[in-house]
Amino acid sequence: MKCIILLLLSCSYFSFAEEEIDLFSIDLAELAHIKIASKQEQTVYSSPSSVSVITREQIEQMGITNLQALLNFVPGFQSTRDIEQGTTNRISVRGRSTALSESILIQIDGKKINDLYTGGISILNKMLSLGFVNQIEIIRGPGSALYGSNAFLGVINIITETENNEVNVTADSIGGIASNILISKTFNKKQQFNAYFSLFKQTGDEYFITDLYGISEQVKDPIQGVDLYIKQQVEDFLFTARYMQRQLDDFIAFGSIGNDVNNEKTEQWSIAAEYKNKIIDDLNYHVVVSHSEDKWDNFALFIPRDVEIEPGFSLNQDFIGGPFLTSKTSKLAVDLTYPFSDNNLFSFGSAYETAQITDAFTSTSHNLFTLESYGEIVILTGDESFNRLNTRTITSFYLQDQIKISQNLELTAGVRFDSYNDFGSSTNPRLAFVWKPKEGNSLKFMYGTAFRAPNFLELYDRNNYTDFGNVNLNAEEVTTTEIAWLANFAHGDIEITAFENQFEQLIILGEPVEDTENPFFAPRFTNTESQKSQGIETQLQFKPSQHLAIKFLWNWFSENSNINTERNTGAVIFDYQWLNTHINFASYYRGENDLIENQGSYFVSSASLSHQYSSKLKFNLSISNLFDENFKTQSIVYPQGIDNRGRVITFNASYSF
Repeated sequence: MKCIILLLLSCSYFSFAEEEIDLFSIDLAELAHIKIASKQEQTVYSSPSSVSVITREQIEQMGITNLQALLNFVPGFQSTRDIEQGTTNRISVRGRSTALSESILIQIDGKKINDLYTGGISILNKMLSLGFVNQIEIIRGPGSALYGSNAFLGVINIITETENNEVNVTADSIGGIASNILISKTFNKKQQFNAYFSLFKQTGDEYFITDLYGISEQVKDPIQGVDLYIKQQVEDFLFTARYMQRQLDDFIAFGSIGNDVNNEKTEQWSIAAEYKNKIIDDLNYHVVVSHSEDKWDNFALFIPRDVEIEPGFSLNQDFIGGPFLTSKTSKLAVDLTYPFSDNNLFSFGSAYETAQITDAFTSTSHNLFTLESYGEIVILTGDESFNRLNTRTITSFYLQDQIKISQNLELTAGVRFDSYNDFGSSTNPRLAFVWKPKEGNSLKFMYGTAFRAPNFLELYDRNNYTDFGNVNLNAEEVTTTEIAWLANFAHGDIEITAFENQFEQLIILGEPVEDTENPFFAPRFTNTESQKSQGIETQLQFKPSQHLAIKFLWNWFSENSNINTERNTGAVIFDYQWLNTHINFASYYRGENDLIENQGSYFVSSASLSHQYSSKLKFNLSISNLFDENFKTQSIVYPQGIDNRGRVITFNASYSF
């Protein structure tokens, strides 16, 4: 109630305007060019998957600058702070939360950014920038029938901007400064250039934290980063290049406070070339060649000096060190489409991919067995390192047929086969019936399976205290059945999706095993028994007046669901425009989480005020964690829960040219 009152009081300072810019597209049918669910342009009503679409305008009005924060306002998704190695966000979908976010495939313009070592985006791609985004398309549910591994519970495709020219400058209340520039230049219909460059640095919020060793100190969570994205179209060719770098310091890593010691640097770069054309009049083909490389460099305090590890035993010097890893991936993919008739579109695709860990070593100040100090930092390579230099090859192909059975009924059927040299193969079908009794209404019946290949961490980790790899792992599997109803009414629309997930062979840490490569008797990864989850996702958005748009989300799980997140979650967004000013209020809700001690349900709210000063100049004032909510989020490394940032005030100025 206090949130609504705050919004109405804020609105009283402005006057009405005849011209408006909607935060929400009330008619979902207008959201065309959604390709992620079937690789063909469709509306959300026709899409054979549960799909969410977020536009650039929506993101700007909410004052959100990174993908992780935005996902808290997407049906079925959560994004929570963790300290897996260094500070990161774990992204969960439909009740499954893992520290590395490896159950979701994330793409930029159709190119995967999940890293090879973890299979997720949590370690490398922290605070993923939204400054160059035109639209974000999100599949909720299995996507392996088109996209293979990691499209386990969801697929996120970030489509980049092609038209705007803009400069942004930002400052915030925790010592943060940022700037970015977006350039778009069209030479003719077949030649276009786009570039995005961003720099940001945050001193961080302040916390008083007790770590796993009982040490209590004042800490901060500074972070800085660089983003570069270039896109060049020449005739039927498209070339893209991306570079991302993040630097984290201090805070908590591996459960220890390490001011002036803990640091983590990650990098990812990629290049790709695409070619689209026709072999014959109606046979279209799309060829993509891509290459990416990752770098992860972590250095942290493992065991502080003078802390009693065992009765009467402590270290005289801090035990410090960390992992270093580089990897690379190359891929060739071909997609073809052919319309057998106006009511039948057939698609085929094939890909070949090679990926390998190119370097891996452990730096340490102490002997890992005796804990005797070396007096310097020693590099452990070869058989003493924490992971093997293995290579993975993947061969895949998929078939899909989209049939318009009648004027109101469409069928999508498909299957994909993936073959891995290191664990085996996986075949994943999909089937969807979409019934549209009238314009702006649809009922969807969807069935599909998905898999997640074991990552290199789960297969090959060794010589460390926390986990031990298992080369005999099977892929995780899920079978999902969904029913979704979408309807458009006079001043809004509604979507309700009911789903059931049946999981098989989920990968967890099991019992320790004796092995020459497991000298510390760490628990080994293993596949576990069947689990299931059942839930409902609800989204309602409507426009009670010309200037006010409201959106509600609610996610619920049945009592017998095997989940490791809150059973009830939701969100609400209010957006009000008056003259050239937008007022946005957004709040997400989290129910009780039994995995965090003494953590009850809570709301985290934000507010944003943006004003279009002129046709070129725009100002935005936003406040995250508006009511300074004190809450913790779950972590395997830190079982008492992780402190989250308090209230942060951010000012942004953007200039279009």
